Amino acid sequence: MSVTRTLTALTLAATAALTTTALAVAPAHAGGAPDLGIVTVDHQARLTADRVSLGGTYTCTVPDAAVASGPGTIGIELVARSGASTSGQVAVTCDGTTRSWTVTAPAGALRQGRVWVHGHLEVPDAAGNTPWNLFDATVTVVGRR
Repeated sequence: MSVTRTLTALTLAATAALTTTALAVAPAHAGGAPDLGIVTVDHQARLTADRVSLGGTYTCTVPDAAVASGPGTIGIELVARSGASTSGQVAVTCDGTTRSWTVTAPAGALRQGRVWVHGHLEVPDAAGNTPWNLFDATVTVVGRR
């Protein structure tokens, strides 16, 4: 078999494998996750001797049209360039009203400076599913330690 035929056969096999994988995954993502709400993140997190607090605002709704309000959760993880991290969560009420949120977590090895915030808003529906909306931000940790 020539080099050209071998490369063509490999290309066709790879294309077929990618097409099959894409077709197998597509039904699992049909429709995508519902838009549950909006979360804002303050520009600063407050550091005390052993705790760090971060807040913002949120607006969310339950993904079921028949349910007017419901519980939800905002969870965050703060990660410093040094690798130090902490996480926490807070329960929220999802009824379409804009409210404030604050998560207070152990500071661990976090120090003053920039951190990345990776967060999620999750809202269970009546069927027991818990879809998530993800959010990311960069904030400055201020305060003293």
